[in-house]
Parts: sequence; C-alpha cells; structure tokens
Amino acid sequence: MPSELRRLRRSVGSYQVEGCFSSFNGSGFTKQLGDHNSNVRCQDTCRDKGYILAATKGGECHCGNIYPKGSKVDNSQCSSKCRPYTPCHEPQSCCGGPSAYSVSVVGNIDVAKQVLRRLSYEWQTNDDYRNHLKTLVTIPSPQTEQANWEESFDREGWSSCGNGKYMTGLYRHKFKSGDERIGRIEFAECRDAPSNLYPIKEDLDCYNHNWWTSFDSAGWSKCNTGYYMTGIYNTNGAELYHIEEAKCCRPKSQVKLWGKCYTLDVWTSFDREGWSKCRSGYYMAGLYRNNCERLGCIENFFCCEMGAYNGDSWIERPDLFIKVKDAAGQLKHCSMNAMDMSPSSETYECKSASDLTNMLTLNALKFIIEDETPLNVAKPEPVAGFRPVICSSHTNSYKCSKWLTTSISTSSSFSIGTGFTLAVKVGASVELEAKFFGSGTKTTFSTEIAASTSFNVESSRSNTYTTTDRTDVSVQVPANTEVTINLLRTVQNLVYKWKADFQMLGKYSLKWKNEQEFFQDVTTVLTGPKREIYAFGSWNYPDTDVLRVVITDKYGNEMRSGCEHNAGETVTDCEP
Repeated sequence: MPSELRRLRRSVGSYQVEGCFSSFNGSGFTKQLGDHNSNVRCQDTCRDKGYILAATKGGECHCGNIYPKGSKVDNSQCSSKCRPYTPCHEPQSCCGGPSAYSVSVVGNIDVAKQVLRRLSYEWQTNDDYRNHLKTLVTIPSPQTEQANWEESFDREGWSSCGNGKYMTGLYRHKFKSGDERIGRIEFAECRDAPSNLYPIKEDLDCYNHNWWTSFDSAGWSKCNTGYYMTGIYNTNGAELYHIEEAKCCRPKSQVKLWGKCYTLDVWTSFDREGWSKCRSGYYMAGLYRNNCERLGCIENFFCCEMGAYNGDSWIERPDLFIKVKDAAGQLKHCSMNAMDMSPSSETYECKSASDLTNMLTLNALKFIIEDETPLNVAKPEPVAGFRPVICSSHTNSYKCSKWLTTSISTSSSFSIGTGFTLAVKVGASVELEAKFFGSGTKTTFSTEIAASTSFNVESSRSNTYTTTDRTDVSVQVPANTEVTINLLRTVQNLVYKWKADFQMLGKYSLKWKNEQEFFQDVTTVLTGPKREIYAFGSWNYPDTDVLRVVITDKYGNEMRSGCEHNAGETVTDCEP
C-alpha cells in the first residue's frame, strides 16, 4: 500500500536525551567539563570527535559508540546538576547522577572532517606511510643561474638573485685604472639550496643585515649563523663603503647553523675580469674588505655548506583533500593540512565542487538492532472508524452472517539521532543483525533503510501504511435477542534502538606546496575500524497488531468472542 511520508524536524540547538542509565560501556573519549558541563555541550564535544553517543555524569563528558542496552534505570537516579546555579529535574536537564549517566545522541556528524582527521592522524603517526608518500614527490636537482647586475649595481637599490636562490659567486668587469667603482660587479652566480632541504622559493626565512658601519672599514661583514647571501644593497657612489646591506636568507627547512665553512681568497681574482666562486656545494655568507675603497679591495668570500635538515619543510605538510556529496546533494571539495593538530582542526574547510571524479562515498555495511523496549501496555481497544454491526432480534433462533470490513492504519517512525552531513548509499544487500525481529519485521525494516539516500537528523520520518481487513462472521443469534458484532484491536508498539556501520570508499589526495598531487584509494591507509563511521537512531514499529471479534448483547454484555487474527488478513470462516 502507498505510504504517507512525514518529515520530523528537531531543533538544531537541542538534542534528545535517551534516558538515565546505570552504565555507559565502550567509552572512547572522556573530557572533564566541570561546572561548564551540559548535555548539549557534551553532545557538541562528542559529535566533533565523531562519536554517536554522549553521556554526562556530573562534570564528566563521556563519548562512545555502544548503546548501554539493558541498563536503563529510573529517571530519579539522574539528579546531578549540570551547573551549580541551575536546578534540574530529569535526565534532559540533569547531568547524570552519582552512579548514573544521562545518555543522548549527538546530531549530525561532519563526516568529511572525521575522514580528514583520520588521514591526518595516519600521516602524523605512521612513519612507513608518510615516508613512502614523500618518496613519490619529485624534488628537482639544484639549478644554477646568473643574475644580471650590470645596471642594478650602478644605482642605489637592491641587486638580488631571486627565485629562491642563494649567491655562490660574483663576476666583475675587467680592471680599469681610475674606474674601480662597485658598479663593475656585473653578475652574480645564484644556486638553489641542496635537494635534501626540499627547497622552494616560497619557503625562505630572510632578513636584511645592516652593514652600514661594518663595511665602511677593513674587516668581515657576515650574515647571522645559518644564513646565506641572496642580494646586496648599495647607495649611489663608487666606493666600497656604499655597499650598505646584505639580504640574508636560509631555507626554513634548515637548522640555524652553517655546515662546513672556509674562507675563499679572492685577493687576486677580484682584481681582474672574471668569476670568483665558492667551491661546489658552498654558498656565500659574508665578505671581507680591505682598507682601500676600490672594488678590488674585496679580498675574501666567506663560503659555507648549508646546515642540516630540521625535519620541518613543506614536504612534511601536504594538504589532504576529499570530494564528497553532502546530504542535500551538493558536491564539496574538503581539505585539511596533514599536520593540523589543533583541537578544532583549524585548517579544515570545504568549497563547492563540480567534478564527479575521484569521489569519496559512505556505504552502509551493517545495521545492528541494539535494544527493544515496549512503548505501551497492550490492551484491546475499539478499531478507529469501525461501526459495530447489529443482528436484529427474531422470535426464532437463526444464523446471522455479516462481512466486517474496516481500514487498518499501521504507523512506524524511523528516527535518526546521530547522522551524517554526507549523502549515503544503502544497498539492498546490506547486512541486518536483528535477533529481536521476525521475518516480516525484518523485511519492513530493510525496506525502510534501503529507501534512504541520506542519514541526517532532518531525514527522520514516519510512515503510515493502510490496509483493508475483511472478516466473514457467522453468529447463531438466540430467539428474541439482539446482538452486536464488534472488532477490538490489540496493538503493542516497540521501539528498537539501531546502530548503523558505514564504511568510506573511494579516493583522497595529498597536495604539496610545489603543486604536486597524488590520488590514492582511501583503503590503502584506512583499514578495518579506521574506515568505519556509525549512525544511531530508533525505529518505532508495532510488534503486536491483532483483531478479535466480540459478540455482545444490546446492553453491551459480552456473550462470546474469538477469531483472533493479524490485522489486514482476510478471514472467511469466523464462527465465534
């Protein structure tokens, strides 16, 4: 029969407390919130950690994924105030009790954030995984280029290497008596940092070293320890003292120490045209000048190897990306830095996407019925909308035959207490672990969940099914007696607590600062429980729904009854 679907919405800021429980097993995370505790705040805490249940006990907030079946106790045992200044009256407003917990669901989990957190945790803690992926990144060999300073050194300003390179040598024009100005420096040799430091031009730590005084007289002018020259600043003028500053830089991935250093003697080479260079693998870190002011009075270069890798470069901090579809059907590209250790995952963000390739999906693996609880006391009640049938009085006894026809409505409510912000896939073959269910109930529940494309709080729903019940009744009516044929219905609704196990399938990517990006199947790094994310909710469904024919006299006194049958069945031979 067609079903009438009704959406159930719940306040975004308030989530229902399941009740008061004597235990809370399987706690995965505990946080002391003290006098700031509340059920809603604990729910927020657990939701952010990816758990489906929250439990408060005084100032404690516990998070877990296991429903405390069989341990529900009277609400009076949950009487501890959440805040010392606020009275409480029931588990919804109280934070458990001395030996009890207020247990609640947490709302919609941000699945994309949880997946990226798990991937980042693997990057931070799994050395083999991290080191393997780092080997896939192409690190170019250091390149050398010449920076043309033919014009820049003839006027005030900076003459620099650029492109993230460091000075390794200088080229001067030929000696010219009477014209040994500093502007006869024509070129600088510039080289990338060694590959073991993973150099890129954006990752430089630089400062301007003041040589305004030191380079006015004989002596050394050097960068700070661990820094290397990348440029020179001069003012207008021909003399050496017009060299005023050095741009000193280091790769951020290098410790603030030089490697091996030596003094390069340029007493002769810098008096004539040509190159004066540090040895291969060495970089300029300072200059020595003599007392005279002509260009050839630069007598020494201070050359150093670069220091050791400090373990902190861009290659250690890729961004993790996943592409998902949210519960509203919108494509999102979500990211987080792999080294994000902040409690709130500060680098996490999602942007709109349009490309369907390399999607990550959430597939239902198993539904587990955790608990069942009666919602009402089963007792016979009149069938709504049914009008009793009368067999009239006659002087002789006779058989009165009647067709009793009525419409029977059956309702079920599928509620999601902890759901997902993402769309999901629930196949017809999803496993159902339900020892409480009969085959019919199991089929109905499977139909309910198979129709779902989202498992967020807002997709909770109620279904009403209407069937026609027909019962052929034959009653032997005594002489001179009027009888009434009635139908009574006995319904007992049960609430089933279910937990759903979903697994992520698809690809994620790592993207580094140098624009290299690699895609991998998420199962290559997240396996077993690390791939699983849980949803939790309840299903209200009639466990017992029986009709019984009742015969009464005209005064309402029951004469006899019988012909019990399941609602919706057709009965053709009822003779109570």
